[in-house]
Amino acid sequence: MKKLTVDKEEGIADVIDRILAVGDSHITLVIPRGSALAKSAGNFRLLKREADAAEKTVVVESVDDAILALAEEHGLGSGHSFLKGRPGALSDIIPKSATKEPSEGKRSVHLAVPDEEDAGGSEEDERRGDAARGDSAMNGGEDVDLDKEEQLNRAEAEESFFGAKRFFSKRSASSSGGDEGRAERGGSDGNRYDNEEDGGERRGSGRAWWWTIGILAVVALAFYVVTTVFAHAQVLIDFTQTPWNYQNNFIADKAVATTTMEGQSVAVPAQVFTTDKNITQLFPATGSSQAVSVRAQGTITIYNDYGAASQDLVATTRFMTPDGKIFRLVNSVTVPGAKVAADGTITPSSITAPIVADQPGPSYNVGPIAKLTIPGFQKYPAKYAGFYGAIAGATSGGFTGVRMVPTLADIAAAKASTTAILQADLESSLSSSYPNNFKILDGATDIQITKMTVSTSTDANGNFTVFAAATLQAIGFDEQALENWLLGQTNTANGITPSFKTVNLSYANVQADFTNGRVSFALNGQGTIEPAFSSAQFAQTIAGDSINRARNLIQGLPDLASGKISVWPIWLWNMPSDPGRIQVTAN
Repeated sequence: MKKLTVDKEEGIADVIDRILAVGDSHITLVIPRGSALAKSAGNFRLLKREADAAEKTVVVESVDDAILALAEEHGLGSGHSFLKGRPGALSDIIPKSATKEPSEGKRSVHLAVPDEEDAGGSEEDERRGDAARGDSAMNGGEDVDLDKEEQLNRAEAEESFFGAKRFFSKRSASSSGGDEGRAERGGSDGNRYDNEEDGGERRGSGRAWWWTIGILAVVALAFYVVTTVFAHAQVLIDFTQTPWNYQNNFIADKAVATTTMEGQSVAVPAQVFTTDKNITQLFPATGSSQAVSVRAQGTITIYNDYGAASQDLVATTRFMTPDGKIFRLVNSVTVPGAKVAADGTITPSSITAPIVADQPGPSYNVGPIAKLTIPGFQKYPAKYAGFYGAIAGATSGGFTGVRMVPTLADIAAAKASTTAILQADLESSLSSSYPNNFKILDGATDIQITKMTVSTSTDANGNFTVFAAATLQAIGFDEQALENWLLGQTNTANGITPSFKTVNLSYANVQADFTNGRVSFALNGQGTIEPAFSSAQFAQTIAGDSINRARNLIQGLPDLASGKISVWPIWLWNMPSDPGRIQVTAN
């Protein structure tokens, strides 16, 4: 009798092939619990049919009652090796005390074949006896001193061992003995088994295959997106920093074109910046009330509708209103020439100028007035018609009566305040009039008040006015160019000019010569230097390179103290191809 152990995943076609390949006519088929054969009753029907056709007796042995029930239902012998007295069992496990007394305190059991009287003398029982004797022979004919639970564990372990062994040799066995067996019976039989027993499983396997492909595709797509879209790298580079100190005397001169040595000093190019400004300020008068007469003031626009030539008008030139009031120019002006077309058409030109009433009093607070004539041109009708004025707004300030007047102290304080305001305005205007890289030292700025006029006449609120004009001069030099020159004086390493990591320049002994446009000073410089390095350029250099090559490039940098590369995701072999995804930080 031949015993065959079925693997849990083994199909009916492979089992039949193995049975037909065995030379014995009596075969014990050990089917473990959870076997794929138990999924379909048709498997046992096929097993019975093919065994009968091959004139073989197949007995099913299992610890699974459901498998034994299927075997019995389809006429196959069955046996539960571990349940005593089961009808039709291949063998019974009976206490050893039924045949002889136990020894040494052990609980022993036999694998014994029932007597013919007990079995009923059937042919199936004979097969069971042969199977039992075969099992006894496998055990060397000796008693097995095991209790039921331990024997069950051994049987299951044996099934697991043979099942694992067949799992790894299943394909080769199927392609050799199995194929030959099917070839002998004809390929249609083998296909029949597959169709009847494995059709559902194969359909399930096909679906599982497509699920596997889909999952792998999603994983591959996610891998690609993470690697190409979200990949980034960080590069941290630390350079060795060298202390730097420098002291010398300098002269910034507007006559110097390039930085050169002049004796014991260094001459650098300079530039003179000039700014003009004027302001008018109101101040309250604190003097006693006095009888005053004030003439109205305003602004007039003078038009030239006469010809292409300009016209000079002196201060006090009169302009007369239609009702005969006279206003005079405060300052001399030149009226520009008009635009005269080829056909003689004239486009008037114009200029604005301040005016003051010829007489004091409120009657001259007038306006707007569309046209004022110039009495001095009455002898020249064409000019008299072509030159005229207009008051767009109104004149004001005309007064006759009693008002507060400013004292000498009021006037002195007003001048000082106007000067301070004018200087602040000039300095504010200067800061926006030269490039940011220029340096203007304290002491290299000069402000000259060019005009200051105080009007002691007060307005209706008792305020008097101060008018002031000033000019600012400042001598400056390009501080960035000076730093570059200082950097060029340092020693180069490996032919690479270093750069300032930190730099602090302090200046002392500033002396300015505004007449000649030059300023001298003493310079004291301190800082640290490191190799010149561009983070953006280095990111472009290593973009798309392997991480090893990027590491080698970092190691080759001059005066390198340390370097580190961090990439995400961690499986990257190359740096991102987009330089924007590489952050390079140099310290």
